[in-house]
Amino acid sequence: MRAYLRALLPTRDDADDVEQEFLLQVVEKGFPTVAPGRGQFRHYLIAVVRNAAYGYLRRGSRRPAAAADLSHLADPSSGAAESMADREWQRSWRECVLLNTWHALRDHQKKTKGNQFHTVLKASVEHPEEDSPTLAARVSKFSGQTLSPESFRKQLSRARVRFGELLVEEVSRTITDVTPELLSEELGELDLLKYVRTLLPGPRDD
Repeated sequence: MRAYLRALLPTRDDADDVEQEFLLQVVEKGFPTVAPGRGQFRHYLIAVVRNAAYGYLRRGSRRPAAAADLSHLADPSSGAAESMADREWQRSWRECVLLNTWHALRDHQKKTKGNQFHTVLKASVEHPEEDSPTLAARVSKFSGQTLSPESFRKQLSRARVRFGELLVEEVSRTITDVTPELLSEELGELDLLKYVRTLLPGPRDD
């Protein structure tokens, strides 16, 4: 939200003011009521934050021109989806979803004896140029538990599936009345389908 406001508003101080006002309102009164935006919390939140920014500039008589420039953003369906601020919002949202999924995978590893899903997947992502024996040795040294290349490959395969499942769970929590179609749409818009394509219902290319 902070990154979006800073991309949207004229100054950093404006962004900080709107953020503080908005969060104070949420704490005191809860979230304002607006159109839900196809059931995705992402669309709902950008609408209420956008409206807060518009209202802030509209009230600021010292910057009437800035408020006029922002008027076309008061409606999230007004065709401004390709604006810099909206692209920043989507990028930041995607990063948060992935970060939360990594945290969930780490928690899953902690709760399951012998599970190194988070460790092996992280090693694979951070060192894509290394082969299985090298990665297995790296993980063994880091964890203090000997892991053969074969065991590493098995853990990695299962880790990828579990990461996809956790990612689907994370995105599903941001959708009201989730359906397979709405879930696929949201994953596609966030460029996350590549992580979960084999987990979703529907025809697949063999």
